[in-house]
Amino acid sequence: MKTIRRILMAGMLVVSLSAAANEEKVITSGDVTITQDDRQVDVSILNTSENTYTLYIYNPNGELVFKERLGSETSLGKRFDFNSALKGNYKFTFVTNNGERTSYTVKTGLNY
Repeated sequence: MKTIRRILMAGMLVVSLSAAANEEKVITSGDVTITQDDRQVDVSILNTSENTYTLYIYNPNGELVFKERLGSETSLGKRFDFNSALKGNYKFTFVTNNGERTSYTVKTGLNY
């Protein structure tokens, strides 16, 4: 019952993020959903396998600008503010405790 409730809550989070999007772009692949616009990026993970995720973000120059363990909860989420970030392609790489690695390219940022 607890797992079903977590899955439903995670689904509601994804739907609410998507519904709030006006001109936002959405990337969905497997358990990961990334919602973005020029100013912010929302990351959500429906973690039904209860892996431990770590997120790495690389700037357009390929430099690591963010690294954080997101945890192993059933529903994971994080919001990033790109108001003062260089405009360009950022690489979001998710790594699980099993060594599975998935990367997404997100075009965002306002400053040049």
